Amino acid sequence: MQLNKKTIISNTVLFAFIIGFIMAFGALFGDANILIGVSTVTAMLMLLERDLTSHPFANTMTFVLLNLFIGVAAFLAGFNVWLAVPINFLVMFVISYSLLFNLKNPLYLPFSLQYLFLLSVPVEIDQLPLRLASLLVGALAIMGLQLVVNKNKITKSGDKKIQAICSGLIEKTKLLQNGAPHDALDEQIAADISGLRSIIYDKREENYYLTEEGRLKLNVSASLEKINLFLNEVSKEEEHLPILGDVIDCLTAVSESLEKNGSTNGLEEASNSILAKYTDAQVDSLLVLRMLHTVDYLLANLADLKGLGKKDANVIKKLERIPNKFRKLRMSEKPSHTNSIKLSYAVRMAVAISLSGWIVDFFDIHEGRWMMFTVLSVIIPLYEQSTKKMRDRLFATAAGAILVAGLFLIFQGSTARTILLMTAGYLMSYVKVYRYSTILVTFSAIGAAALLTDATEILTLSRIALVAGGVLLALLINKFILPYKLEDANRDLKAMHADTIREMLVETRRKAEGKDRDHAMKNLVLIANMIEDRLKLNNQGNVSEEGIAWLTRQRRAASTIYELFGWLDKPGIREKNSERVVSQLDLLLDRTRNREQLTESEASMRERIPLLSHMGDKLVASMLIEITEDLVSPAD
Repeated sequence: MQLNKKTIISNTVLFAFIIGFIMAFGALFGDANILIGVSTVTAMLMLLERDLTSHPFANTMTFVLLNLFIGVAAFLAGFNVWLAVPINFLVMFVISYSLLFNLKNPLYLPFSLQYLFLLSVPVEIDQLPLRLASLLVGALAIMGLQLVVNKNKITKSGDKKIQAICSGLIEKTKLLQNGAPHDALDEQIAADISGLRSIIYDKREENYYLTEEGRLKLNVSASLEKINLFLNEVSKEEEHLPILGDVIDCLTAVSESLEKNGSTNGLEEASNSILAKYTDAQVDSLLVLRMLHTVDYLLANLADLKGLGKKDANVIKKLERIPNKFRKLRMSEKPSHTNSIKLSYAVRMAVAISLSGWIVDFFDIHEGRWMMFTVLSVIIPLYEQSTKKMRDRLFATAAGAILVAGLFLIFQGSTARTILLMTAGYLMSYVKVYRYSTILVTFSAIGAAALLTDATEILTLSRIALVAGGVLLALLINKFILPYKLEDANRDLKAMHADTIREMLVETRRKAEGKDRDHAMKNLVLIANMIEDRLKLNNQGNVSEEGIAWLTRQRRAASTIYELFGWLDKPGIREKNSERVVSQLDLLLDRTRNREQLTESEASMRERIPLLSHMGDKLVASMLIEITEDLVSPAD
């Protein structure tokens, strides 16, 4: 994390908010429920990455029912050590399965943590209404913050993302002009495009329909992504370099139009200038022409976006029924590659918590819940990441225990120790690496308990022993109960991506035949992007050159398919090219068997391009060639 004045101020304000919220929660619902305040504020902050404001009532009811379910289950689990086993299994399976997502970041942690908090601090029957009330308020607080912070997120955050992408592309273009490397910028541009699409994805109605603002911003993201890909190609040919300056002018106009008082005048001037310039020059380069048309598409969508009123921005045109492939299916109907990671993790977590809970209760282990917290921490969806986390957890626990023992030996007074704990809590906002943040967590946990018992040494040894026991239990469960490895994840995600690309080809084929499902294609573009991002995230630091090449081809193919889909809207293009597009896409849909025919077809199109009289027909042919090249690689 880069330390600057803004970061320090924001972290300090955030820390003050967290402390204030927890103290207020404890004052309202008592010390027995203060940990619910901790899990609630954790959930509030974690869920801010998702825009849940599209369905406020439904999402509020979901959190209310989930919290009440957790509260009642934890109360019943406290009656009997044997009754707790099936209850713990059921609760952890429901939380883990329902809040782990194939392509989005998981949301299970605060709710799983909350359940363990409730098990750690049981209440009597007369205190149950107050506990359930605290859980109800916690659920309302989660959605309350959503409505305050994420209202109009697609406008506020979306515009900033577009400006960030434009800034990145402008800087990249300048580097290309000077022949300088731009790898780091490429990663940032791709991350910003993915961030924008994630915001659009969350804002869908019925998990399918895009708002008018979402539709236009997805088109903008597609244009910017295509410009980014074109820049890599333009830089390879010296004759194409003059267009780079014009691209900078257009991207500058786009960014300025999104300023608070920005207008579309700059967009119109940039559009008229660049089109007039290259029309007079009679450009024959297909690459430059596709770049020009992409820039024109970008400027047109930005102009439409700026012309949207507040009421029109959230309009949804439901002109098509939701296809069956986008409807939610029952668990048994889902293909294995959309289900296995969820089932694997949910079963492992449910077994781990129910078994560790039984051990703690049956043997009446003092402060034994630390074993359960350790299990919760180190059992994660992917086996390889879980193994690394176990090593980090043991190191961090030992380091944190030694640190608290040493500092508490030096600082004897309760006031000084409290200040140390507050400092550790504040520093957590700066430390993001798990190994080191867990040192602070361990320090805070042992230190807080030691303040009450004044037995630091015993607590330190006890904490290390319980963590070691939790790690050992998690290691056995991860290894022998439905293990899910990186190899499995890569296989499943690649299969999912192949399905998505196939459906994109199907939708484009339908479009060529005059059967348009615009929302379906836009959903597929979003999903393809999310699969690629998940693959990159899972394989951080472990991506082969072959894997990078595969991802690059897939992303380029998805982008070009979407470009072709949009081109078929242009007057006269679909009518003149329908037969050619359908024929080539039919070959691509069964490309494993049609490799030889695809090679011949691609060569034939290359020979035919110079003979085509209409530039639009040439561009369609060049797109089909590019899609074929990316999807029919010798390595695939």
